[in-house]
Amino acid sequence: MKLSAIGLGVITAMTLSAGSAFADGREMRIVNQTGFEIVEFFRLHKGEAEWGEDLLLGTPIGGDDERLIDMEDGSGYCLYSFRVVFDDEEELVSEDVNICDLTMFTYY
Repeated sequence: MKLSAIGLGVITAMTLSAGSAFADGREMRIVNQTGFEIVEFFRLHKGEAEWGEDLLLGTPIGGDDERLIDMEDGSGYCLYSFRVVFDDEEELVSEDVNICDLTMFTYY
């Protein structure tokens, strides 16, 4: 996959208003509108050095699908980097994603 196939890696995110549902947890809807399956999804907070485990646990997000993912890792951090791996082995890293202020993150 070339980055042009996913809109040059353009990503959008919707913000929450004050008093969000995040008081109860840190779930985020990951929306994939690239036409390619996301086969791996990793998150890395600003204090970490390594990506850790794949949060999809072997269940890809289809090219026109979405998944609710629990982002809670007990760290209390808000700023994360996301790394996705597509079914053609291309990777995309998105930095400085504020999981405290967002409910949804979309890959185009």
